[in-house]
Amino acid sequence: MRALSILVLLPLLSACEPPPTPEPEPRVTADPVVIKSETERQTMLAGSASRGDFKVNFGEPFIGFENRGERMSIRQNYEGPSYRVIDVKGSPGENAVIFRAQEGAIPGGEPFVLTIERMDCVDQFTGDRTLFTAWLGTASNPKETKGCAARAR
Repeated sequence: MRALSILVLLPLLSACEPPPTPEPEPRVTADPVVIKSETERQTMLAGSASRGDFKVNFGEPFIGFENRGERMSIRQNYEGPSYRVIDVKGSPGENAVIFRAQEGAIPGGEPFVLTIERMDCVDQFTGDRTLFTAWLGTASNPKETKGCAARAR
């Protein structure tokens, strides 16, 4: 009989315990590193460029990207010349490479998607010709802004 009363009270006792506190979710990538000089930027992107590394310039918004593997620098001139260096995930496809970030291209913005397609491009501001067209956008609108890209050196 005692065992039966303990079994009846057991669910009530466990209901009184507070639920466990969930662990905070770990950040997937480190905070962006903000650097002020070209020399520091080159140090952050240490190593020679490989086939999957690109340099991309957009005329509007005035922003530039360059990657070495899964590290990417973003040139910005919002508060004086500086660069942010972030981690990205690259997905090479047959005719395109898509880089996805957990950061906004502009500080505080929605995470960006940078798509580089093998398609001739003429820069609308400089007239320079490249072998690649780049698209900057977000997951919901990945081809929002068009620019030109070239293989990094």
